Amino acid sequence: MRIAFLNLCHTDPDLVARAARRLTADPDFDMFIHVDAKQDIEPFRQAVKDIPRVYFTEKREKVYWGGYNAITATYDLLRDALNSDRHYDYFVTMQNLDYPLKSNREIREFFEKNEGREFIRGCPIARTEDWEFARKYRLFYKKDNQYGKTTEKSLKRIMMRLYEMMMSLTTIGCDGVIREDDGEYPIYYGCAQWAVTRECAEYLDDFEKTHSKFNKKMRIMQFPDEEYFHTVVHNSKYRTHCLKYDEPEQRWLVNWRNLHYFEFPKEVTTLTERDYERLKDKEELFIRKVRTGISDGLLNILDGENS
Repeated sequence: MRIAFLNLCHTDPDLVARAARRLTADPDFDMFIHVDAKQDIEPFRQAVKDIPRVYFTEKREKVYWGGYNAITATYDLLRDALNSDRHYDYFVTMQNLDYPLKSNREIREFFEKNEGREFIRGCPIARTEDWEFARKYRLFYKKDNQYGKTTEKSLKRIMMRLYEMMMSLTTIGCDGVIREDDGEYPIYYGCAQWAVTRECAEYLDDFEKTHSKFNKKMRIMQFPDEEYFHTVVHNSKYRTHCLKYDEPEQRWLVNWRNLHYFEFPKEVTTLTERDYERLKDKEELFIRKVRTGISDGLLNILDGENS
């Protein structure tokens, strides 16, 4: 059972190296890293230089909060792993501040036990009456720029917001179904961290290359990394391969965890040693999020248990 861990990174190279060191201790676990093009890649290279089977993507995207470039960067990772000389059975996405909760042995045993399953849950949000979901596709978003999350009141920021508001007049009637040449794709929502089989990964690869209308709509949606892959999978034969599928609509991302445990009261909570007793009995394979200098005590406990 060979597994490729696909890590989207922009900060904390020491944590990235620590996770890579933990995972690649298994000779069949490799890590692929995409470093945000806005960041200096050298600290990441230095941090992992002595760790085997860690690979950086040649392509690098400028990834902004809520932007479509997160999809492009994920595809950079996925394609590098698919085209590798090593044949991977599973592809697991990570986002920088993730860390293994379970041991490599437990992770391996989990995927062996569930071989052939896809781990990407999908919340059906097409034609919803809940504005929390409907706004994701009924409003127009342009987030691949530095003004997506900032609160500054600069003229460019104000102009960008006005542009989004005006363009929302063209999308407000959207019913949450993307119409492509080969059929209709009702939109699904879920967590950006997921795991898929090689067969499903190859399907995702081909889909992006052949569905330009789908891609165009996703580019102007809210948080497309929480909708793109979920919509593709849950409108395909792989839907019934998912560990959970045909689930009813339900608010809040914490209700759609796949293999990562996280807490999200207002923002994703940074976990520390104080949280260990609550975490130790969780079923998930990974936790999110942790940070060097804040979560060291927790990481030391996990490394000690799972070495």
